[in-house]
Amino acid sequence: MSNKIFPNIATDRFKKLVEYLSDLEATDRQRMSSSGKECLDKVWKLLGLPTYDEHINMINKQNEEEE
Repeated sequence: MSNKIFPNIATDRFKKLVEYLSDLEATDRQRMSSSGKECLDKVWKLLGLPTYDEHINMINKQNEEEE
């Protein structure tokens, strides 16, 4: 039996949390310390979502495939 907990991504609270974290990252990532960036990456991983760098890499890969 697995004790792993998965977030319920369908809830409005989860969607709002992701929205707020995305806004925080978009506006303040350049000003964050490296430990702040690492902490935010850990939050994304905890939520089961891609980190900032993983997200950027996915976008770059999609853009390369379109060219």
